[in-house]
Parts: sequence; structure tokens; C-alpha cells
Amino acid sequence: MSPRTTAEKAPTLFQNTLKIRLLLLLLTPIFLAACGAGEAAESTRPTLEPCTLNGDVDANCGTISVPENRDEPNGRMIDIYFAVIPAQNTAVSDPIFMLAGGPGQAATEVYPFVINRFSSLNQTRDIVLVDQRGTGQSNPLACPAIQELPLDADGEMVRQTLDECRQTLMETADLTQYVTEIAMQDLDAVRSALGYEQINLMGVSYGTRAAQTYMRLFPQHTRTVVMDAVVSPSLVLQLQSPADGQRALELLFARCAADEACAERFPAFADEFDQLVAGLQTEKEVALTHPVTGERLDLTLTDDELMQVMFNLLYSPDLTSLLPLLVEGAVDTADYTPLIAQALALTGGQQMYQGMFYAVTCSEDAPRIDAEEAAAIQAETQFPLVSADFTAVCEDWPTTAVSEQMFAPLTSDIPTLLLSGEADPITPPYYADEVAETLTDKQHIVLDGYGHGILSVGCVPTIVTDFVEAGTAVDLDTTCTAEITPPPFFISPVGPRP
Repeated sequence: MSPRTTAEKAPTLFQNTLKIRLLLLLLTPIFLAACGAGEAAESTRPTLEPCTLNGDVDANCGTISVPENRDEPNGRMIDIYFAVIPAQNTAVSDPIFMLAGGPGQAATEVYPFVINRFSSLNQTRDIVLVDQRGTGQSNPLACPAIQELPLDADGEMVRQTLDECRQTLMETADLTQYVTEIAMQDLDAVRSALGYEQINLMGVSYGTRAAQTYMRLFPQHTRTVVMDAVVSPSLVLQLQSPADGQRALELLFARCAADEACAERFPAFADEFDQLVAGLQTEKEVALTHPVTGERLDLTLTDDELMQVMFNLLYSPDLTSLLPLLVEGAVDTADYTPLIAQALALTGGQQMYQGMFYAVTCSEDAPRIDAEEAAAIQAETQFPLVSADFTAVCEDWPTTAVSEQMFAPLTSDIPTLLLSGEADPITPPYYADEVAETLTDKQHIVLDGYGHGILSVGCVPTIVTDFVEAGTAVDLDTTCTAEITPPPFFISPVGPRP
């Protein structure tokens, strides 16, 4: 695919805090309103206490203690925190374990907001949320100073803040011990401690990498798997994202052109988009109020940062439905604040544990990035070379070798339901197709026009429930998805055409 603009620029490391915060969204699911140890003896099971999760969800919470480094069982121990949302009626023996995205999100913090969409599953099955090591209340690897930086902080300040965070975290954590394979051993330890023989996995985005890892390590304890926004073994975080983002952008242009109302109202959408980006070949000063915090912001905006904003807006069809209108307004008025505000609103509620993000990705993804390959991929797109910022951080981050099996196709007969948004800019459907090739009991659902994460859209929760109940993807009825369409394009600030 040829780029729509051809200006060549060398990557700029950490231009400002806005850029690094947007980069950290990459494998994070966006939940919007529309949307092998043996069994533990009873005496060794953890004590559970009543707790209330985000969204006023009642649960029973507890911890287990595990070695931070399993090769040093007498070394530092860390707590793994979890919450059990009990079945509403008599529970069957195989619960749902939900795996969070990021990497860097905590399951107990993000999933309670969508639990009500899975009330039918919760009728007869416990739902278990485990904070992966490094997140939530499982020895969190947080970098709060990053969140406290002003959005216009320069690159040197961002780099210094990340470096200070790394040094601080190293005082209380071995940062080489937070990769996915080790975390899935924690997950199985929770399963064993709670006395479950088999579990059903539900992972979104990075959580699908975690799910595949658990399937490989503990197939005997895995009954079914649901994977939404699938990360295939070949996906290298930050490497392919410019090309995948360009694909999603071109799909948006095509969808507008094929939509009668959008094509009539915005006949030059793609050209106006190019005009908008070209207008930032020279930096622009942008002043706005943060839509979440109310903070006054004075930013210096470049074309690269605008494209990173666009990348993140492509995650959600609710936001892409606004883009033709927002782009036209920005071109007509040279006012970029509505676009920036939408992106800030998208990231504002995302609690990310940046230390855990780098602890995972610097070991699992950065070693697979070739600078020349990354530059060649980026050159065919309008999106910036984000991998340079990422690998620069990882040069100083403690890493560990991970199993080559992490990056090999997973062959399995475990029943698996795969879910994709057609226009996902970070995990498009072909990654799920790749994973499905080596699974024997599988089905892949793709929703046209949707972005990153479709687990809670329309009738998808009903399909998920039917799949888990049946214990197979064979003959699963998915016909209801034909009625699911993306939100209509806004043709004015009032909304879509009536």
C-alpha cells in the first residue's frame, strides 16, 4: 500500500508526553458504553473476603503468595491478587477466567465495567479476575510520574522520567520476572488454589497472547478459550502497527465512500485528511482543556503526533463515525482541538502499569524488531515510526530470554472462539486467521466496520455464552451478527442523518 503522503522524516524520540501516552494504548481493549499443579486441599485454599470492585460489582477477593523468581523458591515472594464473582445460581465446576490487555492493565480494574454484559454466563459460572503480576494489587509496576508529566513535556524529560521509574522499580522487583509465561504460571496457581480442575479463558488484545500461552502450558486445565482482538505469535508490538493502522484508515475512507450519507456530505474526506496532515509539516501550537481532568493544556502538535491521535481514534467505531466531521472542521478552521480532545478522552480512563508494559514487551517484542524492516514498513504508510521510541526505552530495561514457542503457531484441539473487528488498527482479522490455522475446533467472527475489541458488542455476549455452554465451536449459531452494523457517520454536530 502506498502512502497518501510522501514526506520523509527521521523519527524523533519521545517528542512529548502526549506521544508516549498514546503509544501505551496499543494493545489495550477499549470498553465503551455501547459496548500444572494438582488441586489444592481445602485447608490450603486462600481466604476470601467480600469486596466491591469498580462499577459496584460484589465479589470475594483474596491473594496467593508465589515466588517472584520460580528458580529461587526461597527468594522474594509476591502476592497475586484476584477476585471471584460468584455464580448467581448453583455453579458448575468450570469458571471463566478473564485476562486483561495492555500489557499493563489489571483484570480487577477493567473487567467489572463490562461484567453485566455476561450476566448469563455468571448465572452458573464463577467469574475470576486475576491481576497479572505487575498490575493492580499484584506487586504493581507503576510509573505514576509519567501520568503526572505535562502533556507538552519534551522528549528528554519523558526519557529521564521512564529511566527514574525503572531504577525505582528495580529496588523492589526483578523486572526480568514479569513476562507472560511466568504470569501464566501464577494464573494456574490461582486456579489450583481455588480448586478448579478446568477453566474457560476469555482474553482481549494482549490477553489473547496470555491465553495462548496458558493453552500451551496447561492444556489439561483449559476447557474453552475466547479470544477477542487476537495477537498472533507473529505479531511484534510496535513493528507492524503503521501498516495495520494504514489498512484501517483506508477501510474508513472506503466505508465513507460507500455510505450514501457520508459520501454525499463528505465527498472529499480522504483528500481533506491529506490536507490536514500536510498542514502540520510545520508545528502548530494547540491550546485546549483536557476533557477528563479539566487541566489547561498548551501543546506543540506535529504531523506524527496527529497521526498517532488518528491511530488511537481508529480503535473505536463510535469515534471513527465522527472523523469525517472532525477532519472537515479542522481543515476549515485550522483548529485541531476537537481531534486531540477525542483522543485524550479515549486514554483518560485507562489505568496502565507502564513498568509492567515494558517488563513484558522489552523481553517479548523488542528483540524481534529490526530497524531497517521497521523503517521499510513505515515508509509505505502515513503513520510514524513508533518502534524507535519503544526500542530506545528497552535498551536500558532488564530483559530475559523467552521460549521460542511463544512465537510459534499453537497447535491445539481446545475449542476456541476468535473475535475480530474488521477495521482494527492494531490486531486486524488476519492475525486471528493465522492463529485459527492450527486449531481444530474453532470459529472466527469478524464484525464489519468495528475496531479493537468486539466482545461486548450486540449479540456477541450471547454467542460467547452459547459457545462456553456447548464446549465446542462446531455448529455455533452466529447468524445474529449479520444484524450488527457500525455506528452511522455523523454528518453534522447534531448527529447522523435521521
